[in-house]
Amino acid sequence: MKAILFLFLFGAVFSVVIQGLDVSSYQGTIDWKAVAKTKKFAILRAGTGHNGGDNKDSKFEENYKNAKAAGVKVGAYWYSYAKSVEGAKKEATYFLQHLKGKKFEWPVYYDIEEKSQFSAGIHNDIAKAFCKILEEKNYYCGIYASGSRWSSNFDNTVRNKYTVWIAHWGVKKPSYTGTYHVWQKTSDGSVDGIKGRVDLDESYINFEPIMKSKNLNGY
Repeated sequence: MKAILFLFLFGAVFSVVIQGLDVSSYQGTIDWKAVAKTKKFAILRAGTGHNGGDNKDSKFEENYKNAKAAGVKVGAYWYSYAKSVEGAKKEATYFLQHLKGKKFEWPVYYDIEEKSQFSAGIHNDIAKAFCKILEEKNYYCGIYASGSRWSSNFDNTVRNKYTVWIAHWGVKKPSYTGTYHVWQKTSDGSVDGIKGRVDLDESYINFEPIMKSKNLNGY
């Protein structure tokens, strides 16, 4: 995989702690200039595959435009409801439509949280199917899931191939012993420029040089 090879190359050079957040329409209208005073990157929800369809996040375009204008680096994510590999492939095509014409300094992620996906044992297969389509279009694709899912459910064909965004709240360090590159630390954060609670993240790689030097994610 072209992108992940460079992740480890650049990770050794750009090993840092960068403060960020992830947002969706639930955060309403965001004052990105205020956010930019403390947060350097944001992962924006592009949409969901609810009921098998293309459900674009109503704030995605606004958040992309205003975050970029404020100097906040951006990534994106798609919340999956796929019930099969074919469903995951459809979600990937929807996601690509919303990414088109944009540039992302952080990875684009497949968010897998539905219990049915894990109980049916399709999580590894849908993750690989989704990311394969994104990679074919020169996007740097990663996977978002909880720490317990990374520890107990995903196998090494996913853990060792894609950049890992892990969610583990209220702890000093995730219990997952594998490699992760972005950590969602809480869902109960507070940030100037956003009314109410918001997810807060740390990134341990400065992804921007990877995207720009290797012409990934719209660059």
